[in-house]
Amino acid sequence: MIKKYLILAILVLFQSHLYAKTHHVNKTTHPFLVIDKSAEVSKSKIIEKAQEYLGVSYGFGNKNEIKTDCSGFTQQVFKEFGLSLPGSAALQSKYGSKVDLKDLQVGDLLFYRTYKREPSHVAIYAGNGQIIHASYRSKKVQYDDIDKRYYKQRFMYAKRLALSEQNLATQQN
Repeated sequence: MIKKYLILAILVLFQSHLYAKTHHVNKTTHPFLVIDKSAEVSKSKIIEKAQEYLGVSYGFGNKNEIKTDCSGFTQQVFKEFGLSLPGSAALQSKYGSKVDLKDLQVGDLLFYRTYKREPSHVAIYAGNGQIIHASYRSKKVQYDDIDKRYYKQRFMYAKRLALSEQNLATQQN
C-alpha cells in the first residue's frame, strides 16, 4: 500500500517537473513544498519564531501549538515564512541544498538517523553550536548542543532552504 502511494507521489512530481519544463513555467508550487515569493526572511526571525515553541510538549505525529513532533515543529516554524514543508523528517530532507557542518547558518535544517535508515529527526540550527528541536527524549521543544554525543553520532547532513526569490526547481536535491 505504501509502495503504491510512493510511486504515485513520484509520478506526480515527475509529471509536474515535465510540464513546467515543456511549458516554461516558473513553478512556485510543489505537491508539498510551496514557496511564497514575497517571503524575504532574516535568519534571526526564524529563531524568534522557533523560540515561541520552547517548552511545547512532544507528541509523535502531532503538529500544533499544544503538542508537536520534530517535523511538525519545523513545518509550523517555516510556514510562517511562506514555506509549506511535508510532514516527516524524511520528506523534508528531500528539499534544500546540502550544507557542510562548518558552513551552517541560522535556520538551516539538520537531519538525524534515530530509529530508521532514512532521516527520522530534524532540527533547526540556532547558531553558536545550538539546535532547537522537538526532543523525543526530553518530551518538549528545547535547545541542545550540536556537539552532544547523542546527536553527533546520529547526524546525517544539513540542508539550507531558500527563503527568497529563488526558483523552486533548485529547491529539491
